[in-house]
Order: sequence, then structure tokens, then C-alpha cells
Amino acid sequence: MNIFELTFINIFLEFTMKTFLKNSIGLFLFFTITIGAQTEVVCENFGGFNEGLAPVLINNSWGFMDVDGNIVIEPKFKVLVENWGDVPYFSNGSTVVMESATELVGYINTKGELFLPYNYITAFNFSENKAIVRIENDICIIDKEGNILAKNIVALNGYHSKFSDGLLGAQKEFASGYKDKTGNFVIEPAYDEIRDFSEGMAAVQKDYKWGFIDKSGTLKVPFQFTNEPKSFSDGRAFVLGTDNKWGIIDTDGKILVEPKYNQVFSFSGGFAVVSEIDNKFQTTFSIIDVNGESVKTFAKGKNSNETISLWSGFNEGLAVAMKGGQKGMIDTKGKVVVDFSFRELKPFSSDRAYAEVFDKKTKQVTKGFIDKKGKFFVVIKSPQF
Repeated sequence: MNIFELTFINIFLEFTMKTFLKNSIGLFLFFTITIGAQTEVVCENFGGFNEGLAPVLINNSWGFMDVDGNIVIEPKFKVLVENWGDVPYFSNGSTVVMESATELVGYINTKGELFLPYNYITAFNFSENKAIVRIENDICIIDKEGNILAKNIVALNGYHSKFSDGLLGAQKEFASGYKDKTGNFVIEPAYDEIRDFSEGMAAVQKDYKWGFIDKSGTLKVPFQFTNEPKSFSDGRAFVLGTDNKWGIIDTDGKILVEPKYNQVFSFSGGFAVVSEIDNKFQTTFSIIDVNGESVKTFAKGKNSNETISLWSGFNEGLAVAMKGGQKGMIDTKGKVVVDFSFRELKPFSSDRAYAEVFDKKTKQVTKGFIDKKGKFFVVIKSPQF
């Protein structure tokens, strides 16, 4: 080996070591290993995909990976979550992060850039390009430029944290109504409880009965339901009857299907998952259309290992199903598109679904995210200390 070959090797090793050290954080490196089309991600904790990004906790700091497992936002952030045990997530192109030294919070975009500085005591994710934040002792509405659109938006206690259909739920003197982005009540606080708007309709409770109002505050479905109904989707809402069975109404409150379902999942893309229970306490699952007509009914098999049960509604055209103790995915026609081979499976989001497989021979569990063919794209590994 001549002097030129040795010099080249030394330069290459020096460059490799510098790159290695530059990408290291804390006690160990965050890294991904690509094996074919499959990527291994080593992290302490993680969450599901939202808007194409999933959170990963590495060395006690949060970052984000894309749907292929590439770390696209460096794990260097502390976060503020709404509930204990939650993980950060992107909404409306941004998420909330915290500055460790001051414990104030700001917002980053999908590139990991801090576009609103650490100025807020508390902050919620953006929705419809508006967010609720606390500045000193005031609760405010801001836009994505950080402009304050409204102050003192809550007169007494409590508030909803996001806009839906341009309106924000808020309370005044123990009654609830809806404000616009300027902080003014456009639907006066006259209700005991309220829910977010969906498709221009919101469930509200008054005198212990539930009904629906539109965005003008007009009562569209009378206060007649003792139990809280589901939100509208595809122009339909599930409502609970007095016998704890679910029925279906349209936006005028017309009953399309009398209460008969034991369990329901909201409509998506014109289809919903429901179940019925007979007098022998046998449960049958079905896919129905917006008129309540059965598209596919999964009859009881010869034995429990042959019976298909459904575990979710439709997300991105697929629903979680189980057969023989293993989970898979079906489409809106009831066709199995992801085989029953997973011990755990969550609904799809951003073309990825969390999955777990148990290998009976090795007793090992593979965890990660699959595509819509059931193939692992991202495998999650725990760090070895």
C-alpha cells in the first residue's frame, strides 16, 4: 500500500468519524438501519403517524420520523402534552414544543423550524390556522404569525382547545356556547354541554337531553336523546336509544334506522362498521352504507377460529378485523386485504398502521408500521444500554 492509498484512507476515516460524532446526541446515537425496503428505528418511545410524521423519543428528547422511518426532525425537543401519557403530534402543519430552561412553549413546523418562539405558558395545537395559548394570565387566540386575534376568551372556567367549522366552544357563567376567531360569542352560552362541530352540526345538551344545532345556533334536531349521540359524518349520526341500542339519523333528525345496533363506528367514505347481538347473545358484525343497508355481514363461523369480528371503523378505506385471535384488515366490501397474522393492529393513518407480530418459534415480537399490503416499512427497536 503506497503513501497515496494511506492518505486517502486516513481522510476517509477522518470524514466518517466527524460525521459520526456530528450526528450523535447525548449518550447514544439516534439512527436508522435500512434493510431492503424495511427501516429499523431505535427509540425509547414513539407514537402513530399524523400528517405524515410520527414522534420518536430518543435520549429523552422528541423528534419525528417520516413514513419510511427516516428521522426528518432531529430529536432535541421537550414537549407539552394535553394529557398525561400523550405523545406530541402534528396538526395543521405544526406542533407544540417546550424550552427546557424557561418551560415556556412555542411551535415548530414540519421542517423542525421554530416559527413561533417560546413565548407561551400553555399552548394547544393549531386547528384551522388558529390556536389557543396562555400569555401570562390571559387566554388568547392567535394565528400562525403569532398575531393575537382575541384576548380574555373565557369569562369564567373551561374551554375547548380547537376550532371546528370556524367555531370554538367556550364557557361563561357555567353555560356553554361558541365563539368565533375574534373571541365573540356567535352562539350564546345556553347549553349544559357542547361538542365540536362536524359537517356543520354540533351535539349540545340542555335540561339533560341532547340535540343538534347548526352553525347559526338553530336547533336542527330536537332535544330528545338521553345519551350523548355520535358526531355527524357522511350526513349521518348514530344516536343511542333508551334500550342502549344505536340507530341512525340524518341532518334533519329523521330516523333512518331504528335503534338496533349493539356497537357502532362512525361513517367514513359512505360506510360504517356495526354489530348486532341476538337473543342467544351471539354477536354479528356488518358493514353498512349510509342508508343502513348491509354491504357485508360476517356470520358466525363453524368455530371461534373461523369467526370474523371487527375492531375499528374505516380509516383510509380499511378497518381492523380479527380471526382466530389474529388481526388483519378488510376493505369496505369486506374483502381481506391484509392477512390475519398480527397480534396487534391499529387503524391506518398516513398510509401506515402500527402492527405487532409474535413469532412462536423464536418467541420474539416485531413492532412497527406496515403499509396497506401488510408489509413492515418501519420496525421499532428499543435501545440497548
